[in-house]
Amino acid sequence: METPIGTNRDYGTAKYAGVRMELADFLQWESDDGYIYELDNGVLEPTTGMRQEEILMLKQLTRRFQRTSAYEQEGELVGEMDVVLLNDQLRRPDVAYYTGEQIQSISAGTTTVPGFVVEFGSVTDNELTSVKKRHEYFDAGVQVVWWVFPLYKEVYVYTSPKTVTICTDDDILSATPALTEFQMTVNELFKR
Repeated sequence: METPIGTNRDYGTAKYAGVRMELADFLQWESDDGYIYELDNGVLEPTTGMRQEEILMLKQLTRRFQRTSAYEQEGELVGEMDVVLLNDQLRRPDVAYYTGEQIQSISAGTTTVPGFVVEFGSVTDNELTSVKKRHEYFDAGVQVVWWVFPLYKEVYVYTSPKTVTICTDDDILSATPALTEFQMTVNELFKR
């Protein structure tokens, strides 16, 4: 796992890594070791969370989203929020899109799955874990996943676990069908 900026933490020594827990217990639990965890089939998995250098990409995504009718209808791009998938699966995508109606449902205590998620990848990500997460997202009802690779300025746009478009430079990124009017180029996403 990657060490977050400003720390020298070894994620292999996370206190609760590999501990089994029921989803209901996990939703009430707070880690006391300084790590962020996801739940993978009932097993705690430490994650890095969003890194400081990703703030500019988040800014570009949010600013572009604010130009959509989905934003005018109370939809939101939300960072690092718990997403309960299937069974004992809980992930925290870097960015997730929720409609205004979904946000109302969440605030009333109902779990809901976003239609569109963005994950910021890094060279230290485990490929098997990344593939597994994509399958989990689609199995739970996510319609579009952008897997962003900042080091290479590439974005893999998935509309199913096996349908991907690799985008670079001035290629258009689209969140269709989840968010049809949300588009931008790769260069816009990485704009400084």
